[in-house]
This record gives sequence, structure tokens and C-alpha cells, in this order.
Amino acid sequence: MPLPYGFQCSVYDGDIPPVIVSSLERIYQSPFTTMPYFELFRHAHHPTALVISNEAANPVHILMYTVTGREVTLLNELVTIEQQYLTYFGEFIFSRYPCVTTVNFNCIQGRLDHVPYPQYQWKHSQDIAISLPSSPEAYNGQLGIRTRKHLKYYINRLHKEFTNVVFSISTTDSIEHSAIGTIIEMNRQRMKSKYIRSGYTAEFEGNIRAFCHHYGLVSTLSIQGKVVAGTISYLVGDHQYLEVISHDPAFNRFNVGQICLYHTINHAIETGRAAFHMLWGENEYKYRFRGVKTELFFSSVYRSNFYKLLRFPRRLAHYFSYLVNQAHYLTTKYILNLRKPAL
Repeated sequence: MPLPYGFQCSVYDGDIPPVIVSSLERIYQSPFTTMPYFELFRHAHHPTALVISNEAANPVHILMYTVTGREVTLLNELVTIEQQYLTYFGEFIFSRYPCVTTVNFNCIQGRLDHVPYPQYQWKHSQDIAISLPSSPEAYNGQLGIRTRKHLKYYINRLHKEFTNVVFSISTTDSIEHSAIGTIIEMNRQRMKSKYIRSGYTAEFEGNIRAFCHHYGLVSTLSIQGKVVAGTISYLVGDHQYLEVISHDPAFNRFNVGQICLYHTINHAIETGRAAFHMLWGENEYKYRFRGVKTELFFSSVYRSNFYKLLRFPRRLAHYFSYLVNQAHYLTTKYILNLRKPAL
């Protein structure tokens, strides 16, 4: 499929100009489509950029990818790329790299339809995001009656029982490493109490610390100097993305985690953010806070049906892994939690 009339493309192998790097943030406003994310979390230190520009020579899409053996992986994640550009990208890859048999698309908004190649969708996820209104008052009016009532009750109760309740925000270089560590450790302890292995390994925590220097925003709720709840999120353009939310279980009866999130969302509104993304995981609280789900898809496109057939063992492994994870989740939620001793 050719590009629209007057459009053109250019390719940068490894050495990406600063103007292209900054355009990535401007076009997509996604932390998962930034150079620091590619380097820290995807270990892609020298990706290739396919830049598609319009008649005015302004970039419309910047498709970042890596080549590993016979596979190409599009690095852009949590973004919308129109079908015609995804089709063009596939044709471009198969033409430029005769040995490549597979093109992988990870975490793309929208399905791959009408691509003239065999394909397989092997996973899907979701981004649950709030379109933020112009004021906290307007947002509060959008919440359900019960949600407003509960938030008001818990906030009043917290301030009534404690005299020194402080909500604070820090960003990028002003963020203290200890605050990040405290929030992540509270999350680990909460997962442990549910018999779930936390995904926040020491390496992952280190990457989050480094990434926060570029885009981080940390909010904390403290009582008498002790952090009892917090969030870690990322700011790119006018969008905010929630990475971690956690709280001290000793304060469960005050619902401090939800209070901290509510204040964080209000801060995003006050600073002019357009959207607050709570990302994947269909937790009930995300919908109570007025999140709306957008489906995300993971797909592979193959040069021919022959190469699709060759990848069948990998697809089978993906499916088996999904079943194992689902079995673990259901066992944890409906069996192990019932056996937990009463406190």
C-alpha cells in the first residue's frame, strides 16, 4: 500500500536525530514510545526509525523498530497507528529485509485489519483511562453518588483521627529514591498478602527510578511523617500514566490508597492534563473513577502462510502460558484467599 499523495518516508539506522526524539513525545504522548523507555525497559539502545512525513515535511508517524534475526519488532506501544501506515510498515519491512519472516506489533490500540499478509493475534490487554474535565469540581460531579459519598467520608475520617495528614507531589529530579522504594515495597507486601508474586523486581525498580528522572511524578499521602499510600506515574505531553499505586495495609480502614489516587487525579486536572491513564488490569476502582477501556492488541504478521505455520510452536507456548497464568490467578483469588487465616 503506497503512502498518501505527497507523503514521504526516511529511515534512520541507530543514530536518531534529536528532532525525531522530541517528535516521538509530541506525536504519541506515551511514555512507552520514548527513547528512555526503549533503552531502559526494552534494551533497544540503537533502534531504527521509519519516519513518515506529510506534504509540509512534518512527521506524522515515527515507527521505531529493532531487527533480531528473522524478526522485526515495532517498539511503539500504547499508541494509535492507522491501518494504512501499519500496512505500509509491514510492506516496507518485508521489502527492505528479505530475510525477515515476522513483524511483531506490541500493545497497539486497535486490531490489525486488512493487512495483506497472514497474521496471528496472540494476546490482548487494555488501557483504562479517564478523559479529564476542566476542573476538579466538574470531575467530582462525574463520579457516582456512592463514590463521592465514600471519598468524602474517608477523607473526613482520616483528618478527624490524625492531625498531620499531608498529600505531596514531586516530579523528575525532585523525586526522592526512598519514596519510590517505599511505594514499590508496599505494593510487594500487598501482593504477598494475596499470594501473588510481585512483578516489581529489583531490576524493574531500578529502571523505574531512572525513568522517573525523565517523566516521573510521585504522589504520597503521609500521616505524621510516615508514607501510608502513594502512586508513581509518568507525564508525557498532557497525558499522565499510572505505573504503581500502593498503600500500607495497617491503614486499610481509611481507604488511603483510593484517597491518594483521588488527590493525584485532581492534581492532574489542576495542572491541565487531558487524560489520566490507569493502564491494564480491569480493577473495579478504575471504573468507579470514570475510566473508559481501550483495547490493546499484540499481533504478528508473517511473510507467508509457510512462516506462520513454522511459528505454530511459539503460538502454542503463548497459549499455554496464558492458561497457566489464568489458572494461577483463579486459584489465588478463589481458593488460596479463602484459606488465609483471620487477622
